[in-house]
Amino acid sequence: MKMFLKSIAAFVFLALVIWAIRSDSLEERGNLGAAPLAGAAVPAGDPAWRRAPLWDDGKSEFCAYEATWPRYGHRFEGRALLVLVKEPWAPDLNVKADNPRPGGFEVLKLNHVRDVPTGIYSYHQMASVYSHRESGALVKLAATSAEACGISGAEMVGGRLATRSYFDGQGDRSLPWPAEALPEDGLPAALRDYVTGPVPDHLSVFPSLMASRLPELAPSIYKVERRAAGEVETPAGASPGVEIRLTRGKSWLSYTFEAEAPHRLLRLQSHDGTEYRLAKCDRIAYWQMHNPGDESWLPESTR
Repeated sequence: MKMFLKSIAAFVFLALVIWAIRSDSLEERGNLGAAPLAGAAVPAGDPAWRRAPLWDDGKSEFCAYEATWPRYGHRFEGRALLVLVKEPWAPDLNVKADNPRPGGFEVLKLNHVRDVPTGIYSYHQMASVYSHRESGALVKLAATSAEACGISGAEMVGGRLATRSYFDGQGDRSLPWPAEALPEDGLPAALRDYVTGPVPDHLSVFPSLMASRLPELAPSIYKVERRAAGEVETPAGASPGVEIRLTRGKSWLSYTFEAEAPHRLLRLQSHDGTEYRLAKCDRIAYWQMHNPGDESWLPESTR
């Protein structure tokens, strides 16, 4: 009888150990089929701009910027594009839905593109940031940087960030996405919540993944301030603006938005010398403008 009880106890202990290991493994991998990213919510602002009927017109907000970008001890001139559009989401595959899905919802997708020539080769960088239209929660992020030396990339889906780099000491890595962190590459959309809504004292920001040599894969806490910017002059003209400024020690990021909804980004500036200046912005079906001559929509300075 004692031997039988000992066997039962050993079996139960072994089952508990296996369950604990499996539970940790599932938590480590994250729920790859999840919809919005699980975790604590980002501080609430005013979501009215992303819930407005404007985004239901079948077009996108397509903005072109004259860009200045620091690299190799110089400041290079290039262009940036910020493309913001509503899309239906397929939670089973974590992609844009061609057909309605059970549990589907709407996202706002921000395509953040930067092209900068440096000497005899150019940097081509892009991030796609998908946020739940209703809640603003981060759903998915994909980023890449390509130039003559190689390609680096990153993807966050289901609460898990995977990165790929050709640099020694980096290589391939995987880690949980930190709860509450906003991706820096998506701030031209996410910070619009605070142009008119309540402003949090601090925000957790994950550094830009549009990079060949990826940054430290950890968020930083920034102090948040909002101020009226008056008439903001850009190559596209002058508009009343509101600045959202993020500060961390000597580091800072400044985003100046139109005061009027949907609060398009007028100017981006950073302590490192990065700057975007709005050259042109419209609501267009850009995916149809792929024929020879359609580039004439772009100002000369951003072609």
